[in-house]
Amino acid sequence: MLFSNFFIFLIMYFISFHLVMSSDDWFLIWLGLEINMMMFIMIIYERYSMFNIESCMKYFFIQSMGSAILLSLFYFGKMYFKEVVCLVMSYKVGAGPFFFWFPSLCSGISWMSCFILMCFQKIIPFILLSMFLSGLVFYMIMLSLFFGIMGSFNQSDLKQLIAYSSVYHLGWMLLSLMSFNEFWMIYLILYGMLIMPIIYFFYMKKMNNLFDVIKMKHKKWFVMMMLSMAGMPPLLGFFLKWFAFITIFMQSSFFWFILVLSSVVMFYVYYRVIYDVLMGFFMYGVWMNWVIESNKIWWDFITIVGIVIGGSVIMFLC
Repeated sequence: MLFSNFFIFLIMYFISFHLVMSSDDWFLIWLGLEINMMMFIMIIYERYSMFNIESCMKYFFIQSMGSAILLSLFYFGKMYFKEVVCLVMSYKVGAGPFFFWFPSLCSGISWMSCFILMCFQKIIPFILLSMFLSGLVFYMIMLSLFFGIMGSFNQSDLKQLIAYSSVYHLGWMLLSLMSFNEFWMIYLILYGMLIMPIIYFFYMKKMNNLFDVIKMKHKKWFVMMMLSMAGMPPLLGFFLKWFAFITIFMQSSFFWFILVLSSVVMFYVYYRVIYDVLMGFFMYGVWMNWVIESNKIWWDFITIVGIVIGGSVIMFLC
């Protein structure tokens, strides 16, 4: 019974994407946004977790407020219409300066729900943003990069760390949207492939804090994944940023300089996380205690998949 209900919610969830992308009427677009919000809440809902219920209510009120503002635009004039739509969509997706609800929400939901929120829930707002670009997007980019970096500093909660990293990557996606309208889709797909093994790893190991990582015996997988998030070659995160650099540099060298600077700072953030984990080894004395697990080959495959996928994408697009 529960599986059948979940399957119905999942079908309605994907129908909401089709409704928004195929409609030319603002009321139907608003309806698709509301269906998407309600089905997402039904998918992530967990009955016996108070933190999850609180997060579901929080997401409902935040998204309902954004949808109400969008619906109210139908009854006003078209003055500053593009600017208001950009603000509403950035609010619904959690981009700066409206990032405040995103890390808090991620802390109260499961890892798989975080993955859906960080990937699939960005699609509809970005589709609408691509049709109503304005000068406000530049300020959203700068604030997303700034708050994403600042929030990641000295962060020991893994969900908060990945959430602020998602806010940081939102700046990249918005800049890709301004530079080359269709590139944000490629960036979002590659970003989903980047964080999917990381979130799956944390989900399987039931990790929520860096102290849980320090107690692990196989910390090399965590180190490899953090290096990929930081953009260390030849992992997938490097190819993601490399292709973004090439695409954005052809449009604006100023934006390229901003991304280089923010990438260096973000690399330092991830390097600090790796350093803290590695130094924790000596407190527990388990750094050299290698135990062969049955899924070792699978994790080896995950660490090198960035080379194959990233190289193939670059060769195909170049």
